[in-house]
Amino acid sequence: MKPTATTHDYSLFIILRSYLLELWQKQIELITQKHGLITFIVHPDYIIEKRARDTYQTLLEYIARMRSDGKAWIALPREVADWWRQRRQMKLVRDNGVWRIEGPGKERARIAYAAVDGGKISCEIESSGKQAFDFG
Repeated sequence: MKPTATTHDYSLFIILRSYLLELWQKQIELITQKHGLITFIVHPDYIIEKRARDTYQTLLEYIARMRSDGKAWIALPREVADWWRQRRQMKLVRDNGVWRIEGPGKERARIAYAAVDGGKISCEIESSGKQAFDFG
């Protein structure tokens, strides 16, 4: 199961009494290492205080930099739903010994090859520059 939720603003600001970005940054790092979906629950009541607003603003700037660097897809729920609708229509086909993806949205999809080695699953994503990662 992939992690998705980060610490809620209430927990960070009220319970932990922390206004540092490091906890959220660490959670972002852990979730992105597993290619998870990151969600933040922020309630207006808990960002009234200037320190909390400043922390939240810094978080948004951090996420915007991730997007600019190509490390995050900032999507609305309908965009994620659209992707999965397209994904359902895609087919993986083998043509003359070469795998390729067919269907709407295929330009946004990648073929990944998974293998088990020493009890660990590793994956190599096909792209212009191959990217490999472990599922830990």
